[in-house]
Amino acid sequence: MRRSFIFLLLLLTCQPSCIWKLWSKEKPVEEQILDMYGEVESISLDKLVIQSKGGSQVFIMAPSSIKGSDFGAGDIVHVYYKVKGDDREVTMVVQKIG
Repeated sequence: MRRSFIFLLLLLTCQPSCIWKLWSKEKPVEEQILDMYGEVESISLDKLVIQSKGGSQVFIMAPSSIKGSDFGAGDIVHVYYKVKGDDREVTMVVQKIG
């Protein structure tokens, strides 16, 4: 009995993250903020196109999108975005320095 109690106590104290994942649900993809690196092909007030490892990627620039600096074609950027239907909407895009 005592060994079972000690084992249970160790299990609960050593694995809280695993137990927490059993009870928590992952956010739907529409609520997640995703990110990607790439080289800017073009940018306008309503669209950002980057070249990444996966090929050319198109993002929608919304009025709420944050553009971290004045960058242009050829610059490497880090894009944070949300999936909205079939579109990927930029939440923030910043130039990668270094």
